[in-house]
Amino acid sequence: MDIALIGKGCLRVKGKNASFLVDPAISTPKTQTDAIVLLRQSVSTQISPKIEGSRIIIVGPGEYEVSGVKILTTRVGDSLVARVDVDSVKLLIGSGISIEKIHDNAPECDVAVINSDKDFNQGVLTSLEPKVLLIYGEGKEEVVKSLGKSEASKLSKFSITSEKLPAEMQVFLLE
Repeated sequence: MDIALIGKGCLRVKGKNASFLVDPAISTPKTQTDAIVLLRQSVSTQISPKIEGSRIIIVGPGEYEVSGVKILTTRVGDSLVARVDVDSVKLLIGSGISIEKIHDNAPECDVAVINSDKDFNQGVLTSLEPKVLLIYGEGKEEVVKSLGKSEASKLSKFSITSEKLPAEMQVFLLE
């Protein structure tokens, strides 16, 4: 499974059988995808005409399945948090503030993908106990410092399989 940041604030998650975009914008480059997930209501529902193949656009809470990828979205205020099972890896995707709000009820995850675009209590991230923490957004360096890390590797794409999940939490920045 691969996770990459394409454009500003748009994630592409690609598994063996399906791929999906999270929060694409009108400026998102040409991309093939099976599904689109809009976590923020502030994201325009006007999707780039360069995005091809999407069979579903997820804008509300619910349970979805696209080509074997299970997507569970939960409403948190005016945003969504997504729990996604891709290739036997459990992802938790959302903004830092949304994760903070559901922190006590957050589902178990192997990889947490956090948009740090607003101030939030970064301490909730360690309580999630993910094996991998991927951070993107405006405040990503501040989050790394608050977690007690001197620095984190910067990646354009992160790849992982369920067999290669680390024993202790690793932190990476998506750029």
